[in-house]
Amino acid sequence: MTTFIVTVAYVLIWRLCVLACGLVAIILGYRLFMNGFAVHEGSLEAGVGKNSLKLINIAPGTFFALFGAVIIATLIWTTPAEIVIPKEALHATGEVETGQGGLRVRGE
Repeated sequence: MTTFIVTVAYVLIWRLCVLACGLVAIILGYRLFMNGFAVHEGSLEAGVGKNSLKLINIAPGTFFALFGAVIIATLIWTTPAEIVIPKEALHATGEVETGQGGLRVRGE
């Protein structure tokens, strides 16, 4: 496998795993909410600067669903983890050429 394929596979697997964790939290929260498990209702208060969000008397399933949504939103708005490969290693394999047009990766 080439270095390029390994890098793309790593980023793809990372994103899919984080997305799966967020979806699992949302699904479990939804199921908990739909089963009517609201014996111990809670509250949530969060704020950034002058803005604040206050939720009162919410069911535990709502916490799960909000947590899953935050995980997915973080996944979308952040950059993926990176693999740094030294230029010398790429040039030694002959897979990468740098020129006036920028960086070009050759396929197999």
